[in-house]
Amino acid sequence: MSKPENGQDRIHREIEELLDKLDNFVPEERLATKIRNKTKRGSDDTPGPLRRLMGRMQRVALGQLMLAGFALVLVAYFFSGPLGGASAWLMGLGLVMAGAAFVLSIARGGGSRTLGGSVEKRWRGQVIRYSTGPSAADRIRDWFRRRRR
Repeated sequence: MSKPENGQDRIHREIEELLDKLDNFVPEERLATKIRNKTKRGSDDTPGPLRRLMGRMQRVALGQLMLAGFALVLVAYFFSGPLGGASAWLMGLGLVMAGAAFVLSIARGGGSRTLGGSVEKRWRGQVIRYSTGPSAADRIRDWFRRRRR
C-alpha cells in the first residue's frame, strides 16, 4: 500500500510544480505587438525591400515563370487594340520571360525547379538522392564539353 501512496505523492508534487510554473508563465507577445515593435526598432538584421524581393523571386518556379510569359503574350495579343503600342512591349516581355525560363530549365538539367537553385530534399535529416548516375542533360552537357576540348 505504501507504493501507491508514494506514486500519488510524486504525481501530486509534479502537478503542484506545474501549477507553480503556470503562475509564473509569461505569455508570448501577440503578433500585432511583435510587428509594431519591430517596425519601431527598425533593426539592422531585417532585410531591405530589395533583399525581400529577391528572396521571393528565388521561390518562383520556372514553370510558373514560363506560364506567366505565355499568359502575357496572350493578353498582349488579344488586347492589342486597347493596349495600343504597349502590346508589342508586353508581347516581347512575355516571350523573353518564357524563353528565359525554358533556357534555365534546360541549363539546370531538371534538377532545380526554382530560380534560386536546387533545394535538397531531406527526410529525417538525411539528404534524399533518387538518381544513381548523371542525368541525360548532364551527359549531353559533358559530351559537348569534351567535343570543345
